[in-house]
Amino acid sequence: MSKQVEDLEKLSIKEEYKKIELSKISSNDIGSKIQTFGWVENCRNKGSFTFIDLVSQFKLVECIYQQKIQLTKCTSVTVFATVAKNLSKRKICDFELQIEKLEIYNDIIAPSFPLNVESSFDSWMKYGHLGLRTRERGFFLKARSTLLKIIRDIYYEQEHIEITPPTIVQTQVEGGSTLFSLKYYGKDAYLTQSSQLYLETVAPVAHRAYCIMPSYRAENSNTTRHLSEYTHVEAELANVEFKDLLKSIEYLVSEAIKRFYEVLGDEIKKFKPEFEFHKVPSLPFKRIRYSEAIEFFRKEGIKKDDDTDFEIGDDIPDSRERILVEKIGNGEPVFLTHFLVEHKPFYMKLDPSDSKYTESCDLLFPGLGEILGGSMRCDKLDMLVEGFKREGISVDNYQWYLDMARYGPCSHGGYGLGFERLLMCLMRYTNIEFSTLYPRNTRRCQP
Repeated sequence: MSKQVEDLEKLSIKEEYKKIELSKISSNDIGSKIQTFGWVENCRNKGSFTFIDLVSQFKLVECIYQQKIQLTKCTSVTVFATVAKNLSKRKICDFELQIEKLEIYNDIIAPSFPLNVESSFDSWMKYGHLGLRTRERGFFLKARSTLLKIIRDIYYEQEHIEITPPTIVQTQVEGGSTLFSLKYYGKDAYLTQSSQLYLETVAPVAHRAYCIMPSYRAENSNTTRHLSEYTHVEAELANVEFKDLLKSIEYLVSEAIKRFYEVLGDEIKKFKPEFEFHKVPSLPFKRIRYSEAIEFFRKEGIKKDDDTDFEIGDDIPDSRERILVEKIGNGEPVFLTHFLVEHKPFYMKLDPSDSKYTESCDLLFPGLGEILGGSMRCDKLDMLVEGFKREGISVDNYQWYLDMARYGPCSHGGYGLGFERLLMCLMRYTNIEFSTLYPRNTRRCQP
């Protein structure tokens, strides 16, 4: 047979079958001849038949081919098939594809897949680009995208303006020891720790502003809850008091939890039938001051790691934060508020009732600990300058920021939410590295 005749026959076959994305096929197409593309999830032979699970865009469809063929996971194929009612006991969906013709893309059978349920955590991270081809890990993409959209929807409904600040900066927000430094056209610069200072310049104009941007922390923290590069959800609100700030935070978090499970709850249960959803927390969240938390630990006999009593001035580690969530919040999020001045950065407003403390908060989440930090911002020029001196920071690169206290200051506050930490909690991932596409930390800068 000449090549010209073969090409004509192929063209005739393709015209006979309606081209459709795998994810768009439904039981309404039963009886139709379709052409679709996907990746092999599983392939098994039974007698002269081949049973193929084909996947694309998070949807898996069962296919039957009346020929014996060996296909490996991730092999990409185009199938020409008739949509038929699914009568099998397995029944992933109401229909199946009865394949009449199958084409392997580029005639390449995928190599043996390097991951399985027994693979180590490091293997899953090393082969993260292939791990996405598994259904559960692939679903992470949908979960992450859904939560991002939900957060943006909430901000949009509350008339927040989204901005995209620079990530190469010459200022610090959370302490110089955690900065990634670089040379910027011969000058010293850093990867941003936070977009807060830029958001503060926008708040007087927009009243409410937010950004969802990468932030970087050069912390040598080898834990299951730290990343060196993470997605930072930050917002600043003008003309608010501390109680208004807390109210805004708790609404965002509780509403995000509710909507996330409403959208994805059924799909999560398909992957994890025993999955335990977080309860949508009741409002308002419980609140406890830092000084009250120290007193609570002492009263309850909860010691530090060295088995000594907690004292004012001690940091509260994440393990004790989780105790506060259970004991004070009854398993729901808790605001830990009013930290000592020396525990917090220069920009935080002092507590009007006690200047040793700040109008600040951490939001503690069940099972994890702190997922968000916020505060009212200092709006008096002399106190800001004093804050810089206290931390040994030169004001030379901050004159533009100090202008916010010169040109029409107002009572304002804001917060930063660790997006991966929230996603980790909602999906009950055991490690924050599962909450991001390709994690960056002290151990990993590949792929």
